Amino acid sequence: MRLSPEALANLPADVARPLYDRAAQAVGVVHFGIGAFHRAHQAWYTDAAMNAGAGNGGDTDWMITGVSLRSAGVARQMNPQGGLCTVAEQSADGMALRIVGSVRNVLVASEEPDAVIAAVAAPSTRIVSLTVTEKGYCRDTEGRLDFELAHSLSFYYFVTQGLLARAKAGLPGVTLLSCDNLADNGAKLEALMLQYLERHEP
Repeated sequence: MRLSPEALANLPADVARPLYDRAAQAVGVVHFGIGAFHRAHQAWYTDAAMNAGAGNGGDTDWMITGVSLRSAGVARQMNPQGGLCTVAEQSADGMALRIVGSVRNVLVASEEPDAVIAAVAAPSTRIVSLTVTEKGYCRDTEGRLDFELAHSLSFYYFVTQGLLARAKAGLPGVTLLSCDNLADNGAKLEALMLQYLERHEP
């Protein structure tokens, strides 16, 4: 049986699953680099936060649209499952399985660039987060932006176009959140993003 929203009701009782109505929740996060690390950590915690808010008036509109900048592999795996994935926790007590429901869908930027820009520009989006590895920041040997690498398939382009669309629509900004293993990652992201903007959209 392939994992799907329809299959949730037929899973064994000891498999944890979303407590919130996934279809009723808005996408609040656009995440670039939706690999295994993100699914087992950030998506897991987002799912836990929405579970905590379900049924008691809590804030649950934090569904995630994942973005793969080049490879379609994750999208091909997750989209047929409605964005669902399973996280297995192994401990001395045995294995615990949990269905993570916080991912709405996965976009492939190289195949559907307009959809990625629209996701960043959507009124419900409040966070654009990144796990693109150190290489994904397109830095040169001096730590500045390498503009040849930061081309139209880099996250810089999609974030910029999404922010321009938000500004045109009169929408507020978003939080840009680097979750990569870089010292002072927020400051580095700010500096690199500003370098990109100064050249392309001053």
